[in-house]
Amino acid sequence: MGRQGLAPGEWGAISTVRVPADSGPMYKSRAWFRGFDGRKRRVERWGSSQGASQRALTTALEDAASTGIGGLTARDTLAEAVTQWLADLDQLVRMGERSPGTVQTYRYQWGKHVSPALGNLRLGEVTTPVVDRFLVDLHERVGSATSRTARAIISGAMGRAVREGAIRFNPTREVRRLSSAPRRRPRALTEQERAAWFLAVTRDPRAVEHDLPDLCAFMLATGLRIGEAVAVLWSEVDLEEGAVDVTSTLIRVTGQGLIRKTTKSAAGQRRLPLPQWCVAMLRRRAEVGVGPDEPVFGTIDGGFREPRTVSRWLYEVRVNSDLEWVTSHAWRKTTASILDGSGVTARTIADQLGHSRVSMTQDVYLGRGETDPRVLAALEAVDPHTAAEIESGGISGGFGQEQGHE
Repeated sequence: MGRQGLAPGEWGAISTVRVPADSGPMYKSRAWFRGFDGRKRRVERWGSSQGASQRALTTALEDAASTGIGGLTARDTLAEAVTQWLADLDQLVRMGERSPGTVQTYRYQWGKHVSPALGNLRLGEVTTPVVDRFLVDLHERVGSATSRTARAIISGAMGRAVREGAIRFNPTREVRRLSSAPRRRPRALTEQERAAWFLAVTRDPRAVEHDLPDLCAFMLATGLRIGEAVAVLWSEVDLEEGAVDVTSTLIRVTGQGLIRKTTKSAAGQRRLPLPQWCVAMLRRRAEVGVGPDEPVFGTIDGGFREPRTVSRWLYEVRVNSDLEWVTSHAWRKTTASILDGSGVTARTIADQLGHSRVSMTQDVYLGRGETDPRVLAALEAVDPHTAAEIESGGISGGFGQEQGHE
């Protein structure tokens, strides 16, 4: 049986020879290396001693084997891999495949938490135990959301390194799955709370100045996120049909400012019917004269409003009322709860809110543990006592009562 040849990325035996030199003896180590293109090459390295030349050659061979077809090697740092991974994401943003807000979040969390702890480690040193300890510590110190984001960053960069042949496997695959902090029960505004809120915003001069009464009403009518609501243009409102096309949202990106981008998923692209009271409100707003490319809830000069600024205005209203817990997101939950109480299916409510997964709507936006009058009505209709009375010709005597014998 013939001797088995080298596989791509493998090298043969290392030989070392002593070579005389003017400055003293030098040592040359060499070995055959088979590249990923199938070709064999002789790789050589020099050193002042036999051990030094062999160590230099071994490092070179490992780098050649780790490089594969890409540019990363096992000796590159995690920081270098993350830099290249973020550059890939930037390209996907330009192609419309990723949200600039998501990439901005990754950059922030990388710089604040991951880079100081792991950034200087070489890729070969970023092992499962190292990553696991870091994520558990981050989960305990900062929180589950930050830990999940950090895991996504490390996994993305190390996955890229695997694809380039720098490492053999992604160390994040085997880290522990940490449970998230219990979510607060979704809370929607009751009818009385809605009345109290709109009374508060209409009586607050600053809230009226900031156009909050109409904006809150629009959010209640549609269930839109605040960024989506302030991104709606008049060209996207059909007053004759009574509908609005939701296509975009507003976010602030470092270095770019406030930008209007498409919704983060295909499910976010949706056409929503509007109740007549909302159509009447929009007609009143349109009577002042508006352009098709102007936002429905814009600034005085027709520009876009900063979502975070609007959220701050809403906060100022609620601190002066008995509804301190109300946020802009509470209106989405309120809309969802109203639809749910009216018998609308979870799938339809998910479409209204722009969710691709019904489970998201059910778990986060529809309140759990709340009394549903439809449940009580359904159970009242199957009263076993009534059925027993009809069967026995009107004889009463509930279940569990001892019956006499004739």
